Amino acid sequence: MPGAVMRSGKWRIKPSGKLPIFLRFMINSAFTKENMEQADIHTSMPNRTYLNHMMYWRQEEYDPFEAEIIGHAQADDGWFEKYCDRELKQDEHLYKQGLVYKKTDWSEKTNEEIAGILEPLLQEYRVLAGPWYAQYPLDEYFESTIETKLSEYISASDPDFRKCVLIFTDPKQMTEVSEERWKLAQIAKDFFSANEDLDNLSAEATAKIDVHLDRFAYINRGLATSKPYDFDDIVDRLKEMKHQVSEGKKIDDLIYDASEQKVADEYAWALDKIKPRPDFQHIIDQAKLHSYVRNRRVEAFFNADYGASFMYAEIAKRAHFNPDWIMEVSIPEMFGALAGKPLPDEKEMNARFHNYAMLARDSETTLITDPVKIKELEKEYSVDNTAVNSIQGRVACIGGIITGRAKICMDKKEINKVLRGDILVAQFTTPDFVPAMEKAVAIVADQGGLSSHAAIVSRELGVPCVIATMNGTRIIHDGDLLEVNAATGLVKILERS
Repeated sequence: MPGAVMRSGKWRIKPSGKLPIFLRFMINSAFTKENMEQADIHTSMPNRTYLNHMMYWRQEEYDPFEAEIIGHAQADDGWFEKYCDRELKQDEHLYKQGLVYKKTDWSEKTNEEIAGILEPLLQEYRVLAGPWYAQYPLDEYFESTIETKLSEYISASDPDFRKCVLIFTDPKQMTEVSEERWKLAQIAKDFFSANEDLDNLSAEATAKIDVHLDRFAYINRGLATSKPYDFDDIVDRLKEMKHQVSEGKKIDDLIYDASEQKVADEYAWALDKIKPRPDFQHIIDQAKLHSYVRNRRVEAFFNADYGASFMYAEIAKRAHFNPDWIMEVSIPEMFGALAGKPLPDEKEMNARFHNYAMLARDSETTLITDPVKIKELEKEYSVDNTAVNSIQGRVACIGGIITGRAKICMDKKEINKVLRGDILVAQFTTPDFVPAMEKAVAIVADQGGLSSHAAIVSRELGVPCVIATMNGTRIIHDGDLLEVNAATGLVKILERS
């Protein structure tokens, strides 16, 4: 079963998006034996190559890691529950750190004090980032196991079969990303009932949005890939909801669709339909816990990074450096700035913005911006981009047959391309993609399991979604006319742009 990690000869390959250089350095340094053993994982993956938005491992390093994780899941030896408990405790601590950092007056801190705060924060990131990769084999294990078990109750050809699989991989409780949309829909109802002019809001309405932003603005920042939600972002999303209402959608339905109640109702329906035996119920419980853990971990990282962004901005200010570029420096360069060393000049930064590669060897990273050296790497590392007119993926949100123009979004900076009626095509989605997901008529993702962000949020939005296409962002071009079959997972290119 295809998942987030592709298998191609000696390589194990994962679409990797446009994370900033600073955080890539952190992630690359996470896979030490010491860090992984804190998560009770005894196989580390300290060697990797990042090239053209793809991450490469050699099979002899990745496969034992995957086998260790799946082995624990199959043996049901208690490792999974301990893993989840530990991750959630670390998540909550990291999340709260973000709240503290957001309120810290960094201008009062000395460089030495900032360095003394940054280093333990990065180590906390590393301890969580290494085991993060366990989510990919766990995704595959739970999906395949649920499908196998479910086939003992209903036929795989039953129209409700896939629906049950999706329901059984929903998070065990509401994530903060889900809560944000649910509360925004409630705000929309209040505004519509009061006939608020969204272009000239009352003081009371403005205050409601400010409260919403204080709690949820961090979601849109992603992992330093965008700016946090601002006032105009929220108003634009309210206007999108108003548009949906004008086209016949009921505001109460928008609220219900984003609610925990809908998830509970669907879960009760699925349980009543098959009445699972205890062994299957146990697997379902584990799958739902896994889904919640992987999504909550993202929120913890996002909130901590948002809080730390005020620290990074202060470092940029002291270094007389463009604050919009500060996350594209390496970790050694960041600490160098705190020690009085200059940050990279404009020529070097522009080279990084154009393209870069990374070699991680024994968890130490080398950044490569020389185009000649990148071309040399491309001779060894490659992904099959054979021209085809159809791609097979897996359905993450069931729907009919949808047509629309493809909008390729490699990161949050590109989502403004997505207009109503378009099909969002991405390597994967993160919470900062939600404004585009709310407009799209369908979503197509290179990677992801049924507990991935694209899968969970598409179901909350009711937007048909196909995941695990592997090379969708490379085969599909911006503006191609697509036909997405959200019942079979087949994506056809009807017309090239």
